[in-house]
Amino acid sequence: MMVATLGIALPEIRQSFSLSEVEAASLFSVLMIVAAITSSVAGRFADRYGRKTILISGLTLLAVGFGLAGVTSSRLLFFLSLGITGLGYGFTPPALYAVMSDLLPNKRGLGASLVSVAYGIGGAIGAVLASRIIAVSDWRTAFVTVGVIAAVIMLLQLYWIRNIRSIKSAVRGGSFRASLSLPLLILALAEFIGGSVFWSSAAWSPTLLRSDKALTLEETGWVMGVLSLANMLGSFCLGALSDKLGRRRVIVLSSFPAAVAAFVVFYWLQSLLGLALGMLVFGVLKASVPALVVALAQEASPSANAGTASGIIMALHYTAGVIAPLIAAKLISATGDIVWAMILCTSVPLLLYGTLIATVRGRSNS
Repeated sequence: MMVATLGIALPEIRQSFSLSEVEAASLFSVLMIVAAITSSVAGRFADRYGRKTILISGLTLLAVGFGLAGVTSSRLLFFLSLGITGLGYGFTPPALYAVMSDLLPNKRGLGASLVSVAYGIGGAIGAVLASRIIAVSDWRTAFVTVGVIAAVIMLLQLYWIRNIRSIKSAVRGGSFRASLSLPLLILALAEFIGGSVFWSSAAWSPTLLRSDKALTLEETGWVMGVLSLANMLGSFCLGALSDKLGRRRVIVLSSFPAAVAAFVVFYWLQSLLGLALGMLVFGVLKASVPALVVALAQEASPSANAGTASGIIMALHYTAGVIAPLIAAKLISATGDIVWAMILCTSVPLLLYGTLIATVRGRSNS
């Protein structure tokens, strides 16, 4: 919800703080870099000090950080507030994935996918809500409103998890070293590669649709909306399917067709209907990132270290969010061809991602 709100409000924020294009882009980098660093330790904290403690801490940081960003008039304090928000982003997903692993130990694919679906719904709501509020008020009101919503969610979560006994309060004896197995390291690398597809397509697909496919701004919005819905639908379906057929099999069987779908969408399709249908297929097939990789990582680690494994994967996911759009920008600049740059940033990584996942061995991975 907050990343979507930041994206919608970016033109107004640039004007308020007189930011250059590079400075405006760095707002997202602040969020992702802090989240990447924090995620790597937040999962471990969730294992040692309890899922509930870390989850509530993360939601509190999100609410405080975004609320402060909405009221400050200082550029420095605005960046610092986004840093606090990034801390919240780093704390929350590993704890949530660990909570779902506790609640659904035999359906981890579905549990992890539900977290991804929830984030997708939050992003969609955030974009709509922010645009409405900015239209009738200003971006600061939108930020404070989203911060208040995060605070309300935090209070609801506090009540909800207090009454669920199956969530581990804390885990003793699960060593960090026990999590750092070769399968987990391969999965972390695979997530970085697969995550790069997620972030590159989110960052640069709108530009390609408008410049190469000649879509209007409204048409581009509809096509990107289809992609967002497809990500949610695919995450849920692939997650549930992986509980029956195995994570590794589902990821491999979806990633290779996703690479083909990306090529077809970016190189071949031209009509609005064709692009919408193509994005639907592409979004569904690539939706194993990051949910199913998190589920695989949890199964490749001792059950006591579910939070640690989730945090490591999410750290690489956020790192991809910092690096991948920049690599895509360099390729676009170097080649002068956004179509082939996008194919190199989607189809090729998807093939490598599926190949890496195919090498992972472990229980429930067949």
